[in-house]
Amino acid sequence: MKKSNRLALHAKYGERCAYCGTEITLRQMQADHIVPRIAGGPDDLFNRNPACGPCNNLKFSHSVETFRREIAAQVRRARDYSVNFRTAERFGMIRVIEKPVVFYFERTDINPDIEK
Repeated sequence: MKKSNRLALHAKYGERCAYCGTEITLRQMQADHIVPRIAGGPDDLFNRNPACGPCNNLKFSHSVETFRREIAAQVRRARDYSVNFRTAERFGMIRVIEKPVVFYFERTDINPDIEK
């Protein structure tokens, strides 16, 4: 990716991950394909979001909606597979809040006007 495109992508959501909203440096930023290439998404700047490593790795080649479902399933998975999670929950160290997964890019007022 050209440096100017990488800079524009980094600025797209105020130097934050489009998914979780974590501040990311240009070096930390990964360029996520919104519509995965494997699903026919184009390899252009308009089909990319700035992402932190953890979000980009979890999203992998999923669509945004599948990624949303994967995040929503994390509490159930932690409860099912982690005795540490269940213990912490039982002792009130963790409180699960049931709410829809809303990505940063869906709740920010930043308008992602990017030119090629």
